[in-house]
Amino acid sequence: MLNRGKISNMQQKTSYKSNKHEDGEHLKKKYTTISFDEALELCQKYITKIATNAFRREHNPARKREMTKAYIYEFVDSQKPVVEGFNDLSDLKKSLTNEITHYGPITKAMQDASIDEIRANAPDQIFVESGGKTLRWEENFNDREHMERIISKLIGVSKVRLTPKIPMVNARTIEGYRVNATHGEISPYSAPAFLIRKFSKKSITPEVMIKNESFSTNMFKLLSLIPKSDLSWITVGPTGSGKTTLNEILVKEINPMSRIITIENPSEMRLIRREGNSEHGRIINDVLQYESVPDDDDSSPATMENLLINAMRQSPHWIGPGELRTPGEFATALRAAQTGHYFFTTLHAEGDREAIYRFLTAYLMASNEPAELALRNICNAVKFVVYQEKLADGTRKVTSISEILGSDGLEPIINPIYKFVCEDVLEEEGSHKVLKILGKHKRVGSLSEKVQQSMLKSGIKKSRFNFLTEPPKDLEKEVYEPDGLNINY
Repeated sequence: MLNRGKISNMQQKTSYKSNKHEDGEHLKKKYTTISFDEALELCQKYITKIATNAFRREHNPARKREMTKAYIYEFVDSQKPVVEGFNDLSDLKKSLTNEITHYGPITKAMQDASIDEIRANAPDQIFVESGGKTLRWEENFNDREHMERIISKLIGVSKVRLTPKIPMVNARTIEGYRVNATHGEISPYSAPAFLIRKFSKKSITPEVMIKNESFSTNMFKLLSLIPKSDLSWITVGPTGSGKTTLNEILVKEINPMSRIITIENPSEMRLIRREGNSEHGRIINDVLQYESVPDDDDSSPATMENLLINAMRQSPHWIGPGELRTPGEFATALRAAQTGHYFFTTLHAEGDREAIYRFLTAYLMASNEPAELALRNICNAVKFVVYQEKLADGTRKVTSISEILGSDGLEPIINPIYKFVCEDVLEEEGSHKVLKILGKHKRVGSLSEKVQQSMLKSGIKKSRFNFLTEPPKDLEKEVYEPDGLNINY
């Protein structure tokens, strides 16, 4: 605690000749000024000393932050420390609050709902992604120690530590955001690094995606019929293209009484539905969600593959592995599909055909089946591939929807239904900065008789998909009007 005794000791250790022209107030500031790090340490000790048992037992992050903030204000108001670089105590309160209860220079980025991703490559290299575009963040960490302190706070809730022996960690923040951090020892510049993937507290709705021209009205009509008709699908695309968000929208089209089991790492989809969309309403859908651990985590057997095997014993109608990565996961997912379960998942691939070959390659690494038989089984299990991309203007679009008809030898038979056609790029004059990718969605095919029969058997009236049964017309044009879609969530 900063008190008169401490100030006196600091004065005694300093030898100087008094300048008769310097007034007493100037001398007091000159020889009692402390650094921000010292003030931070004193404040933390102050909180530790006076904190109540109620504070120590509080587990709600928001409530604990408010209690901590009150202690910080009490420390500053009672002790009135003179801190280098702070002429106003209100500014000091704000900075101490950011350091102790928040995340220093990235606090505003963590609180800004428009920012989707925060990346720090070094103390003075912070970038954020907003609206699909990468921007330089104006604030920086003071030094490596400052950055490491904030990293510890970010990953602390997951009870993991970043050390030279454990130089890479995946964790989750108090807010539920995914964070990956690396130790400075594995950097040629001795700089730690981290990346935070934020998840919006509000789900993106189909209406918003239609207005943003992520897909057209008719495209959503088709997308919504895929889960309603018990047709397994794969959503593919590059990292950050919005695959999980799209899957969350499609899963909500599944009959609420159809049992769904999802397995993700980390858990991102919010699938619980409540009566009247009320926060405390009765849950109306049969959904069970699991969070898997990495395969190299010896602390738990809850790997994706083990949870997939267990899920098949829990009477699921649908199984949703968040993303298939290892050969064993691909093999287990295919086995689930072959034993009467419908599934949806995501893959990193560059298109519909590439997604099928990615599945085949991974599956063959865990199976001794002939390649042709394996491909036939995969193409029988996967009914649709939805490809989503993030374009150079920051927008995310479904750029193709394809039906998988089967296979011919080692060739998957693919029936494209929709695709996005790029036409030009709108640039800013002089700088050539990309303002907008100009293009349009276009229907390029019609549904097979087999899928039409599946939709009818699932109770889907033909008038709801009749527009997809005829070949596309030359003058056919996609519109982006969400009105009248009768979306119930």
